[in-house]
Amino acid sequence: MGDFPFGGVPALQLQAATPVAGVALVNGTPTILSWTAPNDGKLHRFELFGGESVSVTQVGGLINTTFTAPDGSAQTIGLFGPSLAVGYWLISNYYQGISLIQPGSTVSIVQATAQTSGTAKVYCEIWGS
Repeated sequence: MGDFPFGGVPALQLQAATPVAGVALVNGTPTILSWTAPNDGKLHRFELFGGESVSVTQVGGLINTTFTAPDGSAQTIGLFGPSLAVGYWLISNYYQGISLIQPGSTVSIVQATAQTSGTAKVYCEIWGS
């Protein structure tokens, strides 16, 4: 089975990551992180890891992931809710496990709503094959 663990399935590799210092949320809607799977005619896998550190209670600042599922449908899944209280928050339970995407599809982590007050940073990684 070559160098692949788990019965010949390629291991996920780090594809993109925020800096160690994180990315501060802003009064805007930027893309925080993205990765485009190879356009090679094969399905690809990805998994997200991360957290959000809120030091001053925020208003706004919803964080989503977007990608194209194998059936061609555009997907948007919430990772961190808007208006979080002070604390450290892990990626939402709505997103769990490894997802499949179409070849050539881009996985993005985006700030979907502006943060109008408060202070927060996001730390994320995209792992894929």
